[in-house]
Amino acid sequence: MIKSKRNIILLSILCSSILSCNSFAKTKLLDTHNFWKAYVSEVNNNKTCFMTSEPTNTVGKFDRGNRDKAYVFVTNIKGGTSHEVSVKAGFNFKSNHDVIFAVDNKKTKLFPVDDRAWSESSKVDRLLVQSMRKGNKLIISGQSSPGNIIVDTYSLSGFTKALRIIDKECF
Repeated sequence: MIKSKRNIILLSILCSSILSCNSFAKTKLLDTHNFWKAYVSEVNNNKTCFMTSEPTNTVGKFDRGNRDKAYVFVTNIKGGTSHEVSVKAGFNFKSNHDVIFAVDNKKTKLFPVDDRAWSESSKVDRLLVQSMRKGNKLIISGQSSPGNIIVDTYSLSGFTKALRIIDKECF
């Protein structure tokens, strides 16, 4: 059941990020607040809301032409999951290496699967969202499959307002 919901989320996110899946999902931008965008998507009458941001800065020695766009997400599924935090790195993470999610230097380990990463539980997700609401800067660092350390910095400006929008729409 969890994998099924996570697959719906991933498909919605993928569709919204490439904006070419209108036959599969109806994804609509709800609003933008500084560095964060809030969306709603419907797949087979299942409503998913998510907010996303792109890095404001990236550091690391790697071929930028080989990397897809990176995003951090917070996702709500109406009547189900709320405040699920995930990362889309734009590259495959190296197996068995932690991804570090740091809000104003408070670090949490995420577990990577291919080019994505999640926390270990919904309880950790709630704590991450609380820290993001209060924080200024999010830094996500991980190691790519070839071994490059990549560090993405995200602004948390607009996070709380975008969160209110997805909570109102899908909580």
